[in-house]
Amino acid sequence: MVHATTDARGLLRAFDDAAVRFGVRNVQDLRRLAAAEIAPALARQARLKDLSLVPVKPNSDQSEGIVEGLLFKSGRPLLLCPEELATELPVALDDILIAWDHSAPAARAVADALPLLRTAASVRIITATDSRSDDELRSGKALVDHLVEHGIKASFETVRIDGSSVGKVFEAYVRSNRIDLLVMGAYRHSRLNEIIWGGATKTVIGRPPCWVMMSR
Repeated sequence: MVHATTDARGLLRAFDDAAVRFGVRNVQDLRRLAAAEIAPALARQARLKDLSLVPVKPNSDQSEGIVEGLLFKSGRPLLLCPEELATELPVALDDILIAWDHSAPAARAVADALPLLRTAASVRIITATDSRSDDELRSGKALVDHLVEHGIKASFETVRIDGSSVGKVFEAYVRSNRIDLLVMGAYRHSRLNEIIWGGATKTVIGRPPCWVMMSR
């Protein structure tokens, strides 16, 4: 416990230094909690915050539990920071990718991300599909038109899954196009369904390929 407290105080000092450097107001709150209490406590705190910034360890059950607790119980968007890429992540989010499937979580994610989308240099929308149906094409164009109404110019394309997983398709696109931020809805299907069969949310939470803004 002493070691954990020492680590926490060091992280708070580092965060305070960064906040001062970028001119951001911050309020610190250090508590001792049992492991099972962490996710619910963070979710309660997050409900009156604009955004929760969550550091994510790769394939960590604890990180996944915290992210899921915030997604299901805070009602607010999350910004996931992959710890393994922390030294490489950009400060300016110029190139943004929206993962679009016309679901309610995806629509909420787009709405939550509007302030960031307005300041981006490039906004891309992708739908991962092998069918490229008329409905999918119309939906992508409709999102492009919706963003134009908010002063945001975006492009739309479909990308093939080709036997991979949707989460892996997002990861490959992010890396090949040097994306700074991925915006996506979480758990379009039930959480149990994704645990059993896998899914894009589980893949991205397990190992975010870049900054990820996620809403549900």
